[in-house]
Amino acid sequence: MHEDPIILRPVGVIRSPFRAQGEAPRQGRGGTTTSTIEIFPEYGPALGTLAGITHIWVLYWMNRADRNLLLARRSDWKEARPVFCIRSPTRPNPIALSIGTIISVDLLTVTVTGLEALDGSPVIDIKPYVRDLDCISESDC
Repeated sequence: MHEDPIILRPVGVIRSPFRAQGEAPRQGRGGTTTSTIEIFPEYGPALGTLAGITHIWVLYWMNRADRNLLLARRSDWKEARPVFCIRSPTRPNPIALSIGTIISVDLLTVTVTGLEALDGSPVIDIKPYVRDLDCISESDC
């Protein structure tokens, strides 16, 4: 059963040096490439200064990803895998989740490292990374 459509409103846009698919790293975490998150003025009050926060979860829309495949294959895999089991941008709803390391915050611009987003990717939301909540003790974080 399908419900009414979900309506997402971008709260900002990512500016990065990655212009096309294949330019961005497979995973941004640990990378040193700098990107900026430009928050739209109407969402400025939601940003604040991010004082005391060193890392943020960035949810963004991979607006150039293929939404029609349920299986995806990397060049180093023999077979395609279900997209809910991998982190491929190819998926029914191309929502990305990355951790950005905050470099600076200047009014409506957050400068980070760690994103693999293409330039112009719409930002859906930003949340603080909280180790006590986000690090699962049974995992290797």
